[in-house]
Amino acid sequence: MKIFRPSLLALLLLTGSAVWADDVKMYDRAPSVEELQRQLSGGAPGDAKRKVRTRAIVFGDAPAPAAEQPAAAAPPAASYQQPAAPQQYQPAPAAQQYQPAAPAAPSGGQGTMQVGERAIAFPINFRVNSSEIMPESTPFIESIAGLLQKDPGVRLLIEGHTDSSGNPARNVSLSRERAFSVMNYLVDRYRVDPMRLVPVGKGFSEPLGGTEPTNPKNRRVQFRILG
Repeated sequence: MKIFRPSLLALLLLTGSAVWADDVKMYDRAPSVEELQRQLSGGAPGDAKRKVRTRAIVFGDAPAPAAEQPAAAAPPAASYQQPAAPQQYQPAPAAQQYQPAAPAAPSGGQGTMQVGERAIAFPINFRVNSSEIMPESTPFIESIAGLLQKDPGVRLLIEGHTDSSGNPARNVSLSRERAFSVMNYLVDRYRVDPMRLVPVGKGFSEPLGGTEPTNPKNRRVQFRILG
């Protein structure tokens, strides 16, 4: 199985507010494809063609400065350190392995991307301190796969999130590994083109609204539409 780790893809910095908690819909069951379409687009039932509201994000080869700092005061960019390969789920022996080329960042190493304001969040479970997806979480990923298969034009940002327990640096790394693990699952099991998926790790920087940073609900995977 191929592990996709784009060499130039770095952490994402949201312009404006750094936390979009009010725009997140948390599910405790796997939703239908139609539910996902309505929630991510913000449209009413039957209004699948409604234009998705987006915000610009900036990405590049180095971690972005803190959101409260003015852009002009940002420190010099440091070289982005590629994370270690995440542990992967174990596919069935008969599963066909799909190994397309990894997506590449735009030339120059930096660029902007439009990301949907609305997000859906799933309580995808992983083994402790690992990026190995637990079997009970597969129905949530199947819902996402259904959305991607129904609309070949949809591209998604995959956000890994943790709670605040544990080492902060490890939480960022672990959340990124888990986002990549979900991406690899979609590519390997459902033959989704990896160019349609952008994984990123948020650590515990964006807790859900109305929750304490240590609340287990903050250990989640979110998806947003990419413009």
